[in-house]
Amino acid sequence: MRGQIWYIALLIGLMCIIRFSLSAFGYANPHWFMEEIGISLSSNPQMPYAIRAWAIRDMIISVLVALADKTTVKMLLAGCVAIDSTDIVSAYLSGVAGLFGTEDGWLLKLTSTAVAALLLELGALILLSIRRQEGFENKSAESSATTR
Repeated sequence: MRGQIWYIALLIGLMCIIRFSLSAFGYANPHWFMEEIGISLSSNPQMPYAIRAWAIRDMIISVLVALADKTTVKMLLAGCVAIDSTDIVSAYLSGVAGLFGTEDGWLLKLTSTAVAALLLELGALILLSIRRQEGFENKSAESSATTR
């Protein structure tokens, strides 16, 4: 995210904050995290491990994106989009299959932060693509003007 225009850096920064803070919470206290999203520890004793594996993945991705320069940030954001999209679909399919409790709002609890991060990532990717395209068009116009 280094060297980005302020509004792109803001989108990427917010995504990193959302991703890192939720993941740090899940990593530090997976039992409480499970309770917050309605997953029973007694029926899912292996879940603290899975939550910590997810959390460390997201914490590392956040740091990588935050430290990325202009040449690598688009690829990392594309990876984040793929990860968040599959997380959302997986949560939905798991809920439909009855793998979560019957409490109201399980889907919202599981996917709201992934959706928020996904929207920020997509916004940043679109803006980066527009800026790159504008830069390419400007360079083409300049080079054709100098060759005349």
